[in-house]
Amino acid sequence: MEYPQLVEHSSFYFPSGDITLQIDNTLLKFYRHFITKESTKLEEIFNSPQVDGDETYGSESRPIILTGDSIEGWSIFLSLLYSDDPLGARTPHLTHREQIELLRIASKHDMNRINYGLLSRIKNSAHTTSGLVTLAVAADITDAPELKESAVEEMAKMEPLPTLEEAQLIGLEATYTVLMAVYDQMKRNETSLACNGRHFRLPNPVFCFVCAKKHH
Repeated sequence: MEYPQLVEHSSFYFPSGDITLQIDNTLLKFYRHFITKESTKLEEIFNSPQVDGDETYGSESRPIILTGDSIEGWSIFLSLLYSDDPLGARTPHLTHREQIELLRIASKHDMNRINYGLLSRIKNSAHTTSGLVTLAVAADITDAPELKESAVEEMAKMEPLPTLEEAQLIGLEATYTVLMAVYDQMKRNETSLACNGRHFRLPNPVFCFVCAKKHH
């Protein structure tokens, strides 16, 4: 079995750092002090007194492998920590995708300060379909089913409806809930089964799940 060649992260591999992580085939090396202030769980991992011969756990020759973590999430996290205003002014300018990737890291490693602050910002910006999709995914990550239910209910009232990619993010059940809410609303308004332009923005031609027609 061939293993991928390890590469050093272009921005977050500091030769003088005191801890080395491996995520997929990428090596990160930095100063543990900045990280352990945010996560006691990672502090326990970093301080594990494991030695394999002459190789210390967390060294360049024996990096700590974080399975399931994304290099994108860690890159965002470290870029914020090493900025002049950590987790402050830059956080609101993160894209929806970047917010989700950062939240996955923060939630998994019990970074409570980041987790709480980021989730609050996501809630406060959930005024659009994309914002509500981000909130629904964040609710899944943080195991908050009531929050997701609320986000999905609000999503059904928004224009436009979620894109195909967004529907895949929130899942089949949530997407079905949104579509049925739209359908029920149309029935209550005694309208026909025409979609009135409310359809998923798929590649041309567009297929409308409400009126079962293709739009060009």
